[in-house]
Amino acid sequence: MHVLKDINIKFESTLIENGCLTILDGKITAIIGESGSGKSTLLYKAGLISAGQYTYSFDGTTLDLNNDAELSQLRKTKIGYIFQDNNLIETLSLKENICLAATIAGYDVTDEDIRKYLIYVGLNNVNENSYPRQLSGGEQQRAAIASVLAKKPDLIIADEPTSSLDEGNAEAIMQIFQRLAHEDGKKVIIATHNGKVYNQADVIYAIRDKKINLIKGQEQFASSQPGHETNTFLSNSSPKLKMPFYLQYAKRVARKGRVQRRIMLALCATAIAFSSAVYNFGDAFVARQEQFMNIISDREVLAVNMTAPFYPALDMEENLAITPTEAEAIYKISNVDEVYPYFEFTSVDYDVINRAAALDASISVTINGQRQEYVFDESGNDPFMDRFSLIPYFPEQNITKRVKYKSNNSDGGYYISAQLAHVLHIPDLENDVTLHLTAFVPVALYDTIMNAWEQEQRIPYSIDLDLSEMTEFEFKVAGILDDSCINRYSDSGDNLIYAPYADMKATMEGTQANYAADVVSTHKEWSPSAYVVFSKSYSDVEIVRGKLASINPNFEVISEYQDVEAMNTMINNLKSGALTIVLIVLTIILLLMAIIHMNSVLGRKYEIALLKANGLTRRELFRLIMVESFRYISWVTIIASIISMVLIAAVNFVFDMTLTKASPNVLVINLLVALISVCIPTIISVVTINKYRPDAILRN
Repeated sequence: MHVLKDINIKFESTLIENGCLTILDGKITAIIGESGSGKSTLLYKAGLISAGQYTYSFDGTTLDLNNDAELSQLRKTKIGYIFQDNNLIETLSLKENICLAATIAGYDVTDEDIRKYLIYVGLNNVNENSYPRQLSGGEQQRAAIASVLAKKPDLIIADEPTSSLDEGNAEAIMQIFQRLAHEDGKKVIIATHNGKVYNQADVIYAIRDKKINLIKGQEQFASSQPGHETNTFLSNSSPKLKMPFYLQYAKRVARKGRVQRRIMLALCATAIAFSSAVYNFGDAFVARQEQFMNIISDREVLAVNMTAPFYPALDMEENLAITPTEAEAIYKISNVDEVYPYFEFTSVDYDVINRAAALDASISVTINGQRQEYVFDESGNDPFMDRFSLIPYFPEQNITKRVKYKSNNSDGGYYISAQLAHVLHIPDLENDVTLHLTAFVPVALYDTIMNAWEQEQRIPYSIDLDLSEMTEFEFKVAGILDDSCINRYSDSGDNLIYAPYADMKATMEGTQANYAADVVSTHKEWSPSAYVVFSKSYSDVEIVRGKLASINPNFEVISEYQDVEAMNTMINNLKSGALTIVLIVLTIILLLMAIIHMNSVLGRKYEIALLKANGLTRRELFRLIMVESFRYISWVTIIASIISMVLIAAVNFVFDMTLTKASPNVLVINLLVALISVCIPTIISVVTINKYRPDAILRN
């Protein structure tokens, strides 16, 4: 027996004041009254789906009406609901509706059980795989009762169960209720205004003048006194709905409006794919622009330890060596990509082995077996024939792009400047050209004091002079560089031979290994007075210059002019443009998908009300809707990723080059957009719906 006391129902006006209601075991209890008198609300209170403060003794146990978990447990396992219409979830078949009710209550049902329930309600000839829309009104109500039976409830709530049925179907429904009450011992309570229906009830309550009046069945109470049994239903744990339940429900619900869903899914996926492809192409384009800037711009910085005052020109011969501590600081600069010690092999120097200064040197040029010798003399009067130098070139310089004439039989190697080619009468490299020459390789250092004069005042300064060994070189000319290749490192002129840095380093190390031991015993070990540093990016050049200058105030830091601000402005404009397009597209996508999914979820209010009435908690409903959303998100992400890859491949094919690749970033972007555009509106919708109690939705 269930007893409700202190019932007060008020909307715009008071409908019931301080009412009482008792529901007897094995009896049909009817609630009657005029429309708007509060019949349905009173029924919903008996079914624990209507808010309000009242007292409820459920089989002798007083319920905590503020405990959602406790009430949910009772709705799942002890109460079955039959409403005026829309009792079944339209996207599920009869079999699936019955299985859903049983699963919520914690029961497993077999096909045989389902058939028994259908036979019980007189649906012997109905296919259990039929959908509610394929049934008549009477068949739908009977199927709803079959779903209730699968829960094995003690209390059956029926709100106007026959209002939309003809007299024959209404009589059939009442016969089922009588069997449930009188033969199976269920408590059945109905709200109705149909006299033929409520006159078949064992107990009738009429709502009149804001009171709940017992008008039939007083004698039933004498034979239905409450027992002294101990109820344990509240101590038992509520049936736990596991992930397979949510996944299966999401799969079944997705069948509703399948064509429309697929069209929307395809449109959403295409829009997301377009936005991610635009972002990737924009990102790739910006990266290519930055790479291009790094190629065409000069990332090279030269740091020279100059001690000579008032001397504007770089002189590699009159500087102090950079100390190991200073060199270590250079290598530790974070914005630096590569660091190279700088040195030159010159035609004029001091031969430390022979202890003699050399002021002249020669280059022999062999073309087609014809040998011609050219003498370079620093003491002579020809400024173009005073000296020559071998200087290193580095991999980062891409020197091959500055070749004016290239040898057919040589790839890489030694290049000569345009001025040296002119001096040596080498117009082009249609024939192989071989050079034979001698140059000085640094072996050790000699420290000394030099003097500078200002207004007849002597200013001394320290320098480290190179002590070198004359070494022979012979090589084929790989190319003649264009006129823009001039000596930026020293004042030793533009008669230059550009040699691979690795070759020059190996030559110097070999020469020093042969002679340095004898020389260093009386002089200093050789170390560079300059370093060539390559920044990681063109935009880092100024940072590197500042960090180099901070290591030693004597450092002269030189680099080619970099219009970094203009370059960065152009790159940032490209980034902003691509980002703006993506944001506009994404905003449109998010708004459209938000509207679609909010309408979709809010349009399922009645379905959600049925689920809540059958015992699902707010958390379980939230989990159910989110599983559906994640299933949708997965499909959108997969399809959007496929479309993105097709778009990327198509654009790369059209432009006949790999502008960008289908990287994992595409999948990540698609997933994030789908998550944001689906989850946020879904969460808002679920939170909104969870604020409504089932009775508020069902009443409308």
